Amino acid sequence: MTCVVHGFVDGAYLREVAIGSGYACYPNPRDLVAAAARTSLVESWAGGTLLESRVRVTRVTFYDAQPDDPVDDVRERHWNAVELLNDTHLGFGFLRGEGRRVRQKAVDTLIAVDMLVGAFTRIYDIAILVTGDADFVPVVAEVRRRGGAVMLVASSDGLSAELLRAADRYIRISSGLVIGGEAHLPSEVLLNQMDGFPLPRRSGR
Repeated sequence: MTCVVHGFVDGAYLREVAIGSGYACYPNPRDLVAAAARTSLVESWAGGTLLESRVRVTRVTFYDAQPDDPVDDVRERHWNAVELLNDTHLGFGFLRGEGRRVRQKAVDTLIAVDMLVGAFTRIYDIAILVTGDADFVPVVAEVRRRGGAVMLVASSDGLSAELLRAADRYIRISSGLVIGGEAHLPSEVLLNQMDGFPLPRRSGR
């Protein structure tokens, strides 16, 4: 039995995790999902092992928001590079507001629709969701109700407790040690960087 995996990556969330982890460049979303899919937590669903994989990542979608104003050159080049990754696609929402009140719009909806349609049509067995947002609790619950499995990949910082409970399994993005048997991959494994696409610095650093 081979389990088909689709990855759903919240780009703004992943960018914040990378900046918070001190990374210089944008992460590679395809590598992130592939690394998570090769863990024993995911392989066990398919009856595979780390030596004999039965998991196949067939699609990764990277979701981000386009501002009304022209986007900076680095981010636009990063989007172009992501789109050229194998079996990787872009999904775009938009930004509204000013300064600290800027918010993503439609991105969460896009992720939710893609996850639900995939679960209804059974085009994947396992969804790897990269986010920490509680807004996805109903989506995760419905995917599971439809027979799909959901692996959550997120930083423990700011992670919604409701989302953590809703998902089947959880991999923590962290550079620390495994504590109490918690599923864990170090950030240097998950956040492989795409050279040439520097991340912005947090203000005050």
